[in-house]
Amino acid sequence: MQIKPRLLHETAEIALTEIKRFLEPRLTEIMSLRRVTAPMYLPTDSPLLDRRFPGAIIRLKGADQTVEIVGSLDVWLRGQLARYDIAPGFGVYTIMNALRPDLPENSTSAPHIAAWAWQQAVDTVDGGEKLLATYARKLHHLLVDTEKMVVNLFPHMHPTLGKELKIIHETQLVEMYPEQTPERSLYRHMHPGKHQSDETDSPAPIFLLIRDPQPLLALGEIWTWNRILGKPVCIADIASWPADRIAGPSVGGNIYRGTLALQILQQDKML
Repeated sequence: MQIKPRLLHETAEIALTEIKRFLEPRLTEIMSLRRVTAPMYLPTDSPLLDRRFPGAIIRLKGADQTVEIVGSLDVWLRGQLARYDIAPGFGVYTIMNALRPDLPENSTSAPHIAAWAWQQAVDTVDGGEKLLATYARKLHHLLVDTEKMVVNLFPHMHPTLGKELKIIHETQLVEMYPEQTPERSLYRHMHPGKHQSDETDSPAPIFLLIRDPQPLLALGEIWTWNRILGKPVCIADIASWPADRIAGPSVGGNIYRGTLALQILQQDKML
């Protein structure tokens, strides 16, 4: 049986403002971050563009310049670590509004990406998956606390984020579900099953899905089960970056505003 959204869309918009007020200072404190102002676009030849996520290229006639709308700010934020000579253990964050033209428009995806994007300088990223897990647990606690705030504001709602964080590697999913696509294998692995079909039951665990893309040393995605849509949604990611010409080693990522609000405000589409 399909579960209906628990907040009217208009009320959810108001609640999203409360999420911003709650989450941002706590993210700053937990990761020892300072806020910086993000660009909407960069010159097409800028080394601070994240080539993993190409954005739309436009011509600024008034400036006689061709620019690219940012698709990600991970590399740009690493540049700010170097610019401000930020010591290990401290970092920067920003409110990201990015554009990824190739993404579909549906209940959990849109070309416009809104996120709290951050990077923290570290001494080393040799810890690999263990390092990612440490930071993922910090984010997990922050997100659970954010949801508690929302539930306190709207007592008729119930928690959706599990208190347990489990770790799974994409290679393990391939081994467990060799005949399935990556999306389907994650769906099967995270499905809470019939014993948790009632919305009043405890939320299913949150998963840190470890991937191994280059040039990153490791990438983890934080996934949770969405009961209204009946599928997993990614609410955050975290990655370790080796030292390069941009900056020294760092750990950082994104908390995705659209899917986070979709999840804890219990909507059937992103705000």
